[in-house]
Amino acid sequence: MNAGQQQLDDVPEGDLHFRVPAAAARLTGLRHALSEWAEQCGLSEEDRDALTLASYEAMANSVEHAYVGQLQGVLDLRAVRDEEQGRVVVTVTDYGQWKPPPIDPGSRGRGLPLIRGLTPDANITPSEHGTTVSMSWPISGA
Repeated sequence: MNAGQQQLDDVPEGDLHFRVPAAAARLTGLRHALSEWAEQCGLSEEDRDALTLASYEAMANSVEHAYVGQLQGVLDLRAVRDEEQGRVVVTVTDYGQWKPPPIDPGSRGRGLPLIRGLTPDANITPSEHGTTVSMSWPISGA
């Protein structure tokens, strides 16, 4: 973890919750922490890789799209193991407003389809207070 990326204190044991400035420089440390967490949860290597990549893409989208025209915003990354449902759930939340996608995105605009292709369950929930991307994967052997 980089300095300034400390897990919040009010997190149940075994879960992750980081609140950091929405800056690209913060994402690598978050990605590594999330990958280690997914391994501890017992996810298969394939699901760990999918979880890490999809989550990284969601965080990158928040950094790039949520705070256009603002100095800087905040990004929340939460990861929980839901034993009752037999799954892990990762949410990425920002508190900005995503800019509308261009009519012709060119070589861009593949992030949300990538996220949806990497998880069996993905929901993108925009609101006037920000956007939350929620993704889940089954726990191996659950």
